[in-house]
Amino acid sequence: MASDTASRQTVDEVLDLLTSGPVGHAESRCRNLLKDDPDNVNLVALLGAISLKRDHLEEARALLEQAIRMAPEFAKPYEDLGTLSLREAKTEEAIACFERALAIDDSLAIAWAGLANALEQSGRSDEADAARRRFQEHSPIARGLREAEKHAANGNFTAAEKVCNDLLRQNPNNVDVLRMQARIATDEGRGIIAEGLLKRIVKIRPNDFRGFVELGTFLGQFGRYPEAVEQLRIAFRMKPDAVAVRQRLGDYLAILGKSTEALECYDAVLELDRNHTSALVGRGHMLRILGRHDESARAYDAAVAINPGDGDAWWGLSSLRSYQLDSTQQTELDRQLQLDTTDTNNKVFMHFALARAHEDRGDYSSAWEHYVEGNTLKRTQVEYDPVETESLHDSLISTFDAALCERAAVNGSDGPAPIFIVGMPRSGSTLLEQILASHSQVEGTSELPYITILSETVGGKRTGGTPYPEALTDMTPQQFAALGKSYLYYSKDARSESKPFFTDKMPVNFQHIGLIHLALPEARIIDARRNVLDVCVGNYRQLFARGKNFSYDLFECAEYYLQYVRLMAHWNERLPGRVLTVNYEDVVADVEAQARRILDFCELPWEDGCLEFYETKRAVNTASSEQVRSPIYTGAVDFWKHYEEELGELKDILADVLPD
Repeated sequence: MASDTASRQTVDEVLDLLTSGPVGHAESRCRNLLKDDPDNVNLVALLGAISLKRDHLEEARALLEQAIRMAPEFAKPYEDLGTLSLREAKTEEAIACFERALAIDDSLAIAWAGLANALEQSGRSDEADAARRRFQEHSPIARGLREAEKHAANGNFTAAEKVCNDLLRQNPNNVDVLRMQARIATDEGRGIIAEGLLKRIVKIRPNDFRGFVELGTFLGQFGRYPEAVEQLRIAFRMKPDAVAVRQRLGDYLAILGKSTEALECYDAVLELDRNHTSALVGRGHMLRILGRHDESARAYDAAVAINPGDGDAWWGLSSLRSYQLDSTQQTELDRQLQLDTTDTNNKVFMHFALARAHEDRGDYSSAWEHYVEGNTLKRTQVEYDPVETESLHDSLISTFDAALCERAAVNGSDGPAPIFIVGMPRSGSTLLEQILASHSQVEGTSELPYITILSETVGGKRTGGTPYPEALTDMTPQQFAALGKSYLYYSKDARSESKPFFTDKMPVNFQHIGLIHLALPEARIIDARRNVLDVCVGNYRQLFARGKNFSYDLFECAEYYLQYVRLMAHWNERLPGRVLTVNYEDVVADVEAQARRILDFCELPWEDGCLEFYETKRAVNTASSEQVRSPIYTGAVDFWKHYEEELGELKDILADVLPD
């Protein structure tokens, strides 16, 4: 390192100010010292580092380049110049600076970290990994993080947090420590703190795509998919060749019902890696939703050919009505189930796939065995508490009294009017939506998560305040109107706004009919009903992409149905005439009569196109996507009778609601 003209004590004084006091004080002291000693390379380099810290990038570059000219073998200015170049997205220049710094002094941990970051951004992932390993060897921060990681793994979050706080006192903007703190906060259920830390990371490192991926993934884990997509789009623009970013963006777009955009993401992944099975399966799902069933089957087939252990691909194939697994494929599935390497998640998919294969051949006994195996395994993977459901319904019934129901928003919200289709999954709601979406004034948007998100926003789930629904009792009609406007704002992502009505067929919205009534008085609400045994068996036979966790235990499904009936009785009592009940069997028996009932309820004029719903071209993101693309399908009526021998206990639980 270059010789130090000023005393070590003077330089240490500036460093102490830099680490413990306001940056401005350190800058002022350094400038004053340089007036007396303008040729001191340590002070020049230090002022360059201070200017970089204060985002005075032009001055920082001039000072750091001056220090390098004064002392070409002084490593620190190269390191800081590399950091500056990385901030300005001059990746190759940053790599050269970090490499020069490390050629002089290979113990500089920050230079190794910066080099790893720059190499990653330039697509040299293997070299970046090697640089990160060297960083781990030299960084006291890295050693501290390993200690925090150990504490967190043992569940000692307090000790892990203390280590992180100690590290941040030395370096308040170290993103690795902030990232660890965010992880600890997430594990402890402190989501608001974790989100704040992740947002701080992207603010500190606005040119690092990984921060946006982490923030987007975090938001997606909490069901905040529109915000998650926004962050992942930023990451995608910064790193268009990152396969994982394209894949995750496609997955979240698929959840939001943006099937065409999701398909484009999966295709983009396959351009980079044609053997990417997750992208092939995602492509199969989107093609199915878009009605391109032959292409969908080919995508699933390709995934299975590459990886016969991919259960999701097998389930995709078997659940296509236009496709039947042959005996060779069935044998392969049986073989995969016996392998020790097949994990639980893939076994779930495979059991459901084999159940459908046996069902297609009329072997209902074998099919039921696989449904039981698949559901039993799946139930171990999901969380569902029937007591929690009953408690929520108790609160809804006690909170929504006559006084609250009269406090609805007066004028409603500007914009298209939603038509909510609620009820149990597998109750014919997709058919009702397809009939409505065939009307010239109605846009079909499938299942939207925004009513649930609103319920969490007004309640204490995220803030620790008064829980939902009790929080509604303190709100005014004006506040309810604001909630309605929020719903319409968020739902813009799923609709074109070109039609005066749009559908939202999220089944669980039956829990929130009171909220819908208060916030969206102009909304129409339709309750899709179906024979209770067909509903429960239909849910048990379906492997859902997400949610519906009550469906993987037949008796929990029955209890959930009873809770649904109980709550709907309350809504019909408190809000008479607000909800139209439509029975699936009545629609199948006389589609025109029921279509006219529905349109009259929605105050829509009759259109013959509603009887030709199967001709309507739109994405249908449900298990019934194929059925609604053909004329009325009668095969689902009384399908439960194929399994009647297995349903004795189920009938006992449902005795009070079974049809005569």
